Amino acid sequence: MSDSPSVDQFIRHMQAELDSCETIVDKNEREKRQWQIESALMHAIDFKRRFVDLSKLGEDPLKIVKALAMNDINSTELKQNEIATNGFCPRCNMPMEADLDFCPNCGDYQN
Repeated sequence: MSDSPSVDQFIRHMQAELDSCETIVDKNEREKRQWQIESALMHAIDFKRRFVDLSKLGEDPLKIVKALAMNDINSTELKQNEIATNGFCPRCNMPMEADLDFCPNCGDYQN
């Protein structure tokens, strides 16, 4: 697994791709590609920040991902437990407020 690229390497790659967009002649195509790359960069940076924050809190971010990826009946309870423990929406991964039963970001209802 050590041969796998890191998030930092991905971010640097996307920054290089963003710089190379300047060579695209068509303005609309250039802007479209820039938006795509900027969006990917924002998601990567946000992912890295959340991963670090969860790790600092003593949580295993990979355990949360595995719980959210499960599709059987037992995983529903596990998902709800992970959400309650970590406070992130399973749909958009934004922080959830403990007193709300829906995500304030995407509106996903949590029962």
